[in-house]
Amino acid sequence: MTSHIRKWKEVKKDEIIKLVGEYPFVAVATLNELPASILSVLRKKLINDTKIIVAKTRVVKMAFSEAKINSSELNSVVKESIAIIFSKKNPFELFSFIKKNKGDTTAKEGDIAEKDIIIQAGDTGLAPGPALSLLKGVGLKVQVQGPTISITADKIVVKKGEEINAQIADVLSKLNMKPIKIGMKIIGVLDKSENQFYPADVLNVDEEELFDKFVLAYQQALNLSVNAGYFNNESTEIIIIKAEREAKAIKQIVDENKTEKENVDKSKVELSDNKNELNDEIVEQVKVVKEDDTSEKKVEVKEIAEQAIEETKIEEKTAKATEEIKESEEKGE
Repeated sequence: MTSHIRKWKEVKKDEIIKLVGEYPFVAVATLNELPASILSVLRKKLINDTKIIVAKTRVVKMAFSEAKINSSELNSVVKESIAIIFSKKNPFELFSFIKKNKGDTTAKEGDIAEKDIIIQAGDTGLAPGPALSLLKGVGLKVQVQGPTISITADKIVVKKGEEINAQIADVLSKLNMKPIKIGMKIIGVLDKSENQFYPADVLNVDEEELFDKFVLAYQQALNLSVNAGYFNNESTEIIIIKAEREAKAIKQIVDENKTEKENVDKSKVELSDNKNELNDEIVEQVKVVKEDDTSEKKVEVKEIAEQAIEETKIEEKTAKATEEIKESEEKGE
């Protein structure tokens, strides 16, 4: 018997040594309370690039020593019930895959609910008897319908983050409910090429948060290159579009200033024409006064002249104010 056990250990040790040489990454994971069915599913999913070995800690340490793995961090986590994972996936990818691939299992007293545990209304399939009192004991509304017990209303029996007590665990088990997620937990991964050990707290990253940070960093780098006028594959097109848009804006401002100047020049011409017309009218009226030298006519001509002068002053002030506003705007720019 002893000889058989020794031979089995040697075979397992040699297998581990061989795998250490074939795979770039070596991970240690816990097997505490992990159902064999979940381990079997993981092995099938990882069959193309990963190998999972279960062995005694003494055998694993001997194999690591003979394979010349000089990682004190890795050796320090080889204890109790463990699995050794040999993989071609990088440490972060492997950790994420193992973390996501969990199985469902029944609840035990002391387990913490990861989300609200709801028992829904419907036929339980349980016969009347002790089960009836058990269901009522956790606050469920029940009634006997034919040969079985039915739950008449949905009920949250455990809220997220709360501890599951023995009575509720018993009820969930009788209803064949498996509200607890369980999976293999990687303690750490060794990158052999760098002799770098990555503990679980380093590998356990929020992928969505990390992705958002990468997106933000990309956007900030792109904005910097565009504003600095640094041309690359990503910024060149944006810089050209930005330059075209700014050129059009400048052209529009120039055209508006040109139109405004033309309007001012036109006003000056009109003002000059008005002055000439008024002067002509005054001259004509003076001629009339000379021919009809009456005091009433003199007064009328004087009033016309004064009115013409006043209108000319107003127009001159308006033109001057327009030019001053334009000059002020140009200085402001």
